[in-house]
Amino acid sequence: MSTAEARTRPAWKVWAVVAVLVVVVAGLLHAWRNTNVLTADRLCGGLVSAEKVDAVLPGSGRLDAEGDGLDDDLTDTRCRVEKSSVALGSGESQLTVRLWGVRGYDPLAFESEPYPPGASYFTGEATGGVDAHKAWVMLPKKCWTDRPVVAEFNITEPAADRTAFAALATDTARTIAARTKCGDLPEKPGTLISPRSDAARPVSEGRVCGLDGLTVAGQVPAGTKVLEEGQQAPADLWFCKLTLDDETTDFVRGDGFMKYTATRDPLLIDALRKFPGTEKGRAPDGREAEIVDKGVGFILPCADGGPLYLAVESGQQYLEASKRHPDLPKRNAYGAPFTKAAAKTFGCAAPTG
Repeated sequence: MSTAEARTRPAWKVWAVVAVLVVVVAGLLHAWRNTNVLTADRLCGGLVSAEKVDAVLPGSGRLDAEGDGLDDDLTDTRCRVEKSSVALGSGESQLTVRLWGVRGYDPLAFESEPYPPGASYFTGEATGGVDAHKAWVMLPKKCWTDRPVVAEFNITEPAADRTAFAALATDTARTIAARTKCGDLPEKPGTLISPRSDAARPVSEGRVCGLDGLTVAGQVPAGTKVLEEGQQAPADLWFCKLTLDDETTDFVRGDGFMKYTATRDPLLIDALRKFPGTEKGRAPDGREAEIVDKGVGFILPCADGGPLYLAVESGQQYLEASKRHPDLPKRNAYGAPFTKAAAKTFGCAAPTG
């Protein structure tokens, strides 16, 4: 086309070309800002899978990350991933990842999150827990510093799929262990052990919390309805909370009456022995045991299989009830019945000889 012809091209054709270019550029900008076009496959210095984060954080949008990967001090490692979009009605959601040096029983504490009776757990090649907002995975022993190390994951919006959240946590922990050459973890977690139900349910007398022989008769104020919540027993990682269905305040009721923990997971047993450590002593039922941190819990040797960790803790409802009912058993009276019933249910007969 000659210069003269170009000069005589109708203006509407020029503007049509410009309009097309604007649409194309706007489309590319929209795709870049609201999808993961051009986003790296892994974020935070390669620790976190973009695909797995996208599956966990709700909605659509672009992933942006802060974090350069592993710190020289493993437990100083931090990572944050945000999913955001400029689309109308879209919000923001975030994932944070950090590594913690913990006491061996910290992941098992009722004061921690995920809240034990309502969480789902996985054990075996990888050990961890997950609920709608938080997940954790214990790193292999070779990764530990002066204490066990846990990878912890928090999200600001609830995860619709706990299995996907557990897969994200396990994959990240696997990458961390591989980078530091301190152990092997699988790509995916094992089968999740979920709570028996989403709500507390009445106890079955003689099988409280699903433990053979455990009763509430004479253990709670007369005539009081008792509810339980937690996982099916036995399990490699198990919790149960008893709640009195009474008129106590929400805070007191939320803390419950009695809280029970049990695990035979080898990595968690090693963590309990690592920090703060254990010392020889006796369990509430009188048999020899390793006492964890001056009585937080205890590790029973078993005739068959690995040892069994048990812990029993009273809640605020017990304190309130003991003030109103002087005939209620003393706190330490709840340990022996639980130990006996748990040892039976979890198959931990005392060694002979």
